[in-house]
Amino acid sequence: MRLLLLNQFGPDSGAPTGRILAELGSELEKRGHTVQLLATDSGYGKPRKGIRRLMEEGLSHLLLLGRSLFCPKADAVISLTSPACLAVTAGVIAKIHRARHFHWAMDLYPDVGVRLGELKKGVSVRFFSFLMRRAYQGADRVIALDEDMRDYLQKIYRVGSAVIEPFPPEITWPPPAKNSKGTRRWLYSGNFGRAHEIQILLQIQKKLEDDGVPAELILQGQGPQFLASQDAARSLGLRQVQWRAPVSLEKLGESLLQSDVLVVTRKAELTGLLLPSKLMLAELSGRAILWIGDTDGKTAARLSREGRHGIFTIADAEPIAAWLRTLFARDSSEMEIKPRATGVVRQHAADQWQALLVKSGLPG
Repeated sequence: MRLLLLNQFGPDSGAPTGRILAELGSELEKRGHTVQLLATDSGYGKPRKGIRRLMEEGLSHLLLLGRSLFCPKADAVISLTSPACLAVTAGVIAKIHRARHFHWAMDLYPDVGVRLGELKKGVSVRFFSFLMRRAYQGADRVIALDEDMRDYLQKIYRVGSAVIEPFPPEITWPPPAKNSKGTRRWLYSGNFGRAHEIQILLQIQKKLEDDGVPAELILQGQGPQFLASQDAARSLGLRQVQWRAPVSLEKLGESLLQSDVLVVTRKAELTGLLLPSKLMLAELSGRAILWIGDTDGKTAARLSREGRHGIFTIADAEPIAAWLRTLFARDSSEMEIKPRATGVVRQHAADQWQALLVKSGLPG
């Protein structure tokens, strides 16, 4: 079949969504399909607010729509979620091509913006919510990232959805280097975005240092909260905090395995609206996961059932510190589980997509 993939950011932009869509296209090409990816690559990683963001995202919609008119006829259109409300434009493109439309929701807009306080409830939010409801309901299939998102889509937008987790990056897991200093490490690696809880990590590290626990907090990445977290660490007088720039995919596996605990955060109010991009890699790494966010969602429940991860809320600074003290008192070799290959997960997700396309009546 002929597939047209749409997203604001392409594979060379550095955006996770660009990588995910390109890898989906590659896997589907291996299954005999013809794939064309359309992207505008406008300004990933640059701070964008207000009118400037509105203009840039509006231009991306127009570019994607215009370029799609010159593409060979597609049997199916697959869209992600950048720019905001892309499902609406993708639905129009699918109608022009007389094609099926599959929307893979990386996050839910405008819901995320409202929950983060970036958008105020009012006429504009109601209008965009109306557009997205029509787009979700008009799509041949909406694909959610986890069960929490699937439940939210059903409850708020009255639309059923399949669940396919995003493709993890293709990385290697080298043998972990021995920690000669004896200091235990816990790592946050991410985009320091407003959807994540960062300040609590510094408060926990303060408790560990005050108690004499030989633990080092590693904060790896860049983003809106990065500089503020450095200022907060200085104010707290923290001594065992290491700051790292984002690492390449070639070195990501090594950086994760250097730590005993991997931190994954998602503000509780964003349950069902997005999934932290590093969660799957953290699970595949075999390391213990410290989850900070909601404790009653299905993703949190799934992690809790494994028995070796810590599941906490933003109010649990002291219980988290106690959990880390107990964990770090154990021999590190007792905590190690062999990492799982990322390729197996990618193949499974691609197989789910293939089955979804065939089930929807397209040739496979």
